[in-house]
Amino acid sequence: MSPVPTVRLRPATDDDRDRVLRWRNHEVVRQASFTTHVIAPDEHAAWWSRVAADDARHLHIACADGEPVGVVLFDDAGGGADWSFYLDVDGLEARRALLPTWIATEIATLDHAFGPAGYAELRGEALAKNSAVIKLHERFGFTVTGEYRRDVDGEPETVVRYALTAAAYREEEPA
Repeated sequence: MSPVPTVRLRPATDDDRDRVLRWRNHEVVRQASFTTHVIAPDEHAAWWSRVAADDARHLHIACADGEPVGVVLFDDAGGGADWSFYLDVDGLEARRALLPTWIATEIATLDHAFGPAGYAELRGEALAKNSAVIKLHERFGFTVTGEYRRDVDGEPETVVRYALTAAAYREEEPA
């Protein structure tokens, strides 16, 4: 396994649009998502435009040692944010760097959310069958706040909600 890289978040630009679509359409990412079909370029372009035009949505590119490796989206809501992310699975697996980059991206996301972004709480959701994601979030201090059912591709799925407050995150930070 590769060493844990330094990950920083930067605002996404239009130059990132095609890269983000490629990452989003990876089979592993689609299997863990609420939208599981292959996203067409025009559908992605429409989504990209909506996100760019919405002041409450903040799309970032995670860069590991300067190289783009993933996407982090914050949706402002009630003093906090709902967030989602996915990584460049193919590129990171080829470098044997998926897990360390995943961990570093989580750290960079939390540092950004509770630092420059100033959120009081960060919330997310994951399909219950995606237990690896839920466990990783719990290792960083997130707590499960509930579950609900929703259809994914016409099949009912359990969705787990989780959250972390800025105060709880600061308590966990090393001195």
